[in-house]
Amino acid sequence: MMPSITMAAALMSAALLILQAQSFAPPTSSLCYRSKVSPQLQQLKPKKSSYTTSLHLYNKFHEYAWEKLHYNDESSYASTVPDNLKTNKSPVKGSDNNVVTACIRSMSEFRKSNTTSNNNVEALRLVRSAFLETQTESSEALKSPMAIHVLNFVMFPTTHIRDASSGAPVGLPIFGADIVSLPGNKHLVALDFQPVLPVNNDDESSTKLFPEQYSHLESKLLAIHGKYQKGSDEATEPLLAWGGDIPPQALRWFSPYALWTRLSDENAIQTVSTTVWDAYREYVDLYFELMDAVQEDLDDGKLEIILLEEKNNAVLSGQREYLEYRRINDPARPMLQRLYGKDWAEELIDGVLFPTL
Repeated sequence: MMPSITMAAALMSAALLILQAQSFAPPTSSLCYRSKVSPQLQQLKPKKSSYTTSLHLYNKFHEYAWEKLHYNDESSYASTVPDNLKTNKSPVKGSDNNVVTACIRSMSEFRKSNTTSNNNVEALRLVRSAFLETQTESSEALKSPMAIHVLNFVMFPTTHIRDASSGAPVGLPIFGADIVSLPGNKHLVALDFQPVLPVNNDDESSTKLFPEQYSHLESKLLAIHGKYQKGSDEATEPLLAWGGDIPPQALRWFSPYALWTRLSDENAIQTVSTTVWDAYREYVDLYFELMDAVQEDLDDGKLEIILLEEKNNAVLSGQREYLEYRRINDPARPMLQRLYGKDWAEELIDGVLFPTL
């Protein structure tokens, strides 16, 4: 077990390290990487990825999930990001040519495949990401113990799904991934299916994070979490050691399946490119499997989408509370303000990353 430290304190320390490593300059626009959709990923169900660990440190994480959503240069019709927020860059202190480039994506319309137009995915309502990468003059990712690489990727399920027979709202978790590399060879990783309805964080065996009809998928999540965050016995070290205590005020938004770790040894970057990469894909794949199952039930009429007022919809209230909490407590705010300016950072946080619902 690593020394105890709250996740909030770790992320705040991350922001301070970035502030020390950067000097602010007026932001300028820059193109960010966009991939083409591979033929192997034409269905919503998870497919085996062709990515290898030779790609940029977090670029492969970023593109892996977006490819499953069929994101490409022609997806702009569904983008919810204003043009002035899609990309930005800031020079690295002590370097004439290196920059920290920001690539922002957000979509609110999704399709099961790119081959037909009348096949919308209703289980998801919003997916967005913030991807920051230290790049050289030739736009190559700079892999260095002093470089900054950040990925924040979140998927929000639809808030107005209810059971067609009982009329009960269906509470689905939010997918959240934060993977951060900071100057000084410090790496923070948090992957989770974040609850919008309260769950029991003290006992995985009694947790009901998923609706009952998807309990078999929750069992899969339990196994995946145990694979990476728990040893086979007390004498066995887990693949990814627990990163430390989560502050009480934040526990509401973490499930018992949260994978939270910190890496700082000489093999940290290699661990990110292998073990963390494997864990990330398993978490992402399972979330898409859950969304696919929900979509099938919507298509079959077992679930339905009915707009309800907040007082009658605990799921809607839960997502609104989550968004408000993240807007107020976002630990990346000082970093974004220092890199790209206060106005740009606040517009990004309030309008794209955690928009009012």
